[in-house]
Amino acid sequence: MPHTFENKADQYNPSPEPSSGSPRVVIACRVMKTEIDRLLPENGLIEVHYLDQNLHRSPERMRPFIEEKIAETAGYAAHIVLGYGLCSNGVVGIRAARQMLCVPRVHDCVALMLGSRRAYHKAFSERSGTYYLTPGWVAEEKDPLGTLENEYVPKLGRQDAEWGIREELKHYTHIVLISGTGMKDRAYLRERAKANADFLEKQYEEVEGSDRFFRKLLFGPYDSEDFVCVAPGDAIPQKPFLQG
Repeated sequence: MPHTFENKADQYNPSPEPSSGSPRVVIACRVMKTEIDRLLPENGLIEVHYLDQNLHRSPERMRPFIEEKIAETAGYAAHIVLGYGLCSNGVVGIRAARQMLCVPRVHDCVALMLGSRRAYHKAFSERSGTYYLTPGWVAEEKDPLGTLENEYVPKLGRQDAEWGIREELKHYTHIVLISGTGMKDRAYLRERAKANADFLEKQYEEVEGSDRFFRKLLFGPYDSEDFVCVAPGDAIPQKPFLQG
């Protein structure tokens, strides 16, 4: 029977590659595909499954989709890592019956892109009114302009859609592109990010990202500073994400 949660990451502390020959399975949001794929080794001991980025729009739908993928890989995975953050509690309650399960101890993918929770908290404390764009968000057309054209305009018409997206983001002051995390087509991404800033009448900036968290996601160690890990059968809790 699952026991009361304790973060067992330091106890498990997996080695960079599973010694059993079974793959470490990573189940991740597709928005991070560029950053993760460029770090994958060729030995087949890390297997990545990407899920639709749209799940973040309905966090209550995340759990069954992720647990379905966990069940598909349960017969052979050495252990399982989620390429998600808390995501509006979307990962709370997820469990793996047979494997240790780890998830980054962050609220969303921005901290992963910046390289650490500390970098994210520093950026937020210095300027809370920042809307971050990443290569994956732009590629998936989930930036404000993409959302406007693909979702709002078809439903609301041009005038109401433009009013709606501006009203939705009126409290932001800056559009910031996170660069340097395996970013391709840099010129296009910069142009697109600037177009978002111009349309929304926000200040535009770029910040240098880091692949530090992505390397830990793939290779460990899964320490309690950066990860919430639970034993087989235990559910991911909310509390550790809200501490520190």
